[in-house]
Amino acid sequence: MKDNKLINLLKKFSAEEMRELEKFIASPYFSRSRNLNPLFKTLKQFYPEFSDEKLNFEFVFKSLYHGKKYEQVKSSNLIKTLSSELFMLCKEFLIYSEFSNDKKRKEFYLLNQLRKKKIYKEFERDLNKINEEDDFKNKGSMEYFIESYFLKTVFRDYSLDNDDFKNTYESALSSGEFISVMALIKCLRNSDERTLADIYNLETRYNLIDNLFNHIDIDSLLDVMKKNNDKFYPYVYTYYLVHKLNTEKKKEIYFELKDHLSRNMSLFGKDELYVLRSILLTFCSIMVVSNELGQFRKEQFELNDGNLKLGIYKRSAEEEFHVVLFRNMALNSAVIGEFEWLEKFIFKYSPELPLEHRENMINFSNAILHFYRNEFEKSLVFFSEIKLNLFIFKLDVRQFQLKIYYELNYIEQAYSLIDSTNHFLNDTKEASEILYIGVKNLLKFYRQIFKIKQSAKTDKADLDLILKNISEEKILASRDWLISKIIELEK
Repeated sequence: MKDNKLINLLKKFSAEEMRELEKFIASPYFSRSRNLNPLFKTLKQFYPEFSDEKLNFEFVFKSLYHGKKYEQVKSSNLIKTLSSELFMLCKEFLIYSEFSNDKKRKEFYLLNQLRKKKIYKEFERDLNKINEEDDFKNKGSMEYFIESYFLKTVFRDYSLDNDDFKNTYESALSSGEFISVMALIKCLRNSDERTLADIYNLETRYNLIDNLFNHIDIDSLLDVMKKNNDKFYPYVYTYYLVHKLNTEKKKEIYFELKDHLSRNMSLFGKDELYVLRSILLTFCSIMVVSNELGQFRKEQFELNDGNLKLGIYKRSAEEEFHVVLFRNMALNSAVIGEFEWLEKFIFKYSPELPLEHRENMINFSNAILHFYRNEFEKSLVFFSEIKLNLFIFKLDVRQFQLKIYYELNYIEQAYSLIDSTNHFLNDTKEASEILYIGVKNLLKFYRQIFKIKQSAKTDKADLDLILKNISEEKILASRDWLISKIIELEK
């Protein structure tokens, strides 16, 4: 029973959610069939791990039906039926919880019900209150414009009910503007989705979104919007810059977008700032791999530090810290020598990581901290503790182990790892093209430099040639580390 779908779902609930779920199950309004509260109370005593050997059908049956004889098939089937019903009720609780947290959707439904019941004074009071508020966490996002569309449509219907044709027309026009802006943003953001698809080596297909965008003269549209002081212009222009950044990948567009966001930060809620600044971070990562080291590593750190201070490093307080983002923040700070910052970061934010990846990420973060402090033996110990259950670990750990083997002069281990990493890259389908090429080139130059290190005499001409080739290589992982090793050999 410990592995059934009900137990697996209950494991995911927080302590607060379990308390709320118990109230939900006990309510006759929500639980309209048989009473499932006794079953929940029986299971709750095994929360949160649900791993006790006592948790089986016989124990649950005897807890629910005192004095009755347990029959293997009949009794276990009864518990399975009750568990299935409780599972369905738990899913209803998830729906209810999500709706309860969706303030804007609740506002729309309430207004619509007040309108239908012709309680117009209350409708007007609530609508005025909504219009006076400016606490949209998702302000500036597609969801924000959809929510605004629905609010305008309910006011349109209210105006029509009251024969107010002027406001009926204006509301219909405004709702159309909101949904049109949403569609424009989606078209412009589709290039961002394509960039992510490229990073994860996913196939793309024909789609109506790209087709629609390809038939819009976006530059002319923006010119007219700017000329007419269109209130939606800053939003559309933001995503226009996002589109250009993804398609043209130019540094000047990055800085234009960054400055534009800085000037117009008040136009966006925290949720959308999280998305937009994540796009800037993604571009920084691409620039670092593509030979733009110092400047964009510092850009990364400033963006990461700013996101933590602004509280926009994740979508909401309830969500977990994304493991890839945590890895990127830890790695970036270690590379530029922000060791004290990294130590505080690990201590403060690692508890927010998903439980299944927390220990691995703590080990990884400490491993790179010791590596960049030149404490290679300590670093190697932490790397050896990492379970390679995520693709990012599979390549990260290999690259750092190669560097440690170089520093400690572990010759056999180094060459063995070069070969196994080459085989891994050739066999895996998870690596994007840019990652595949970057690591392949790293292995090539690593072998060349390590061979020179092992030789009795250092040939400066050979080192200069390797350095020239490294500098000219467009895509190369760990470029700065390779360059630093050449400089050391030339001394």
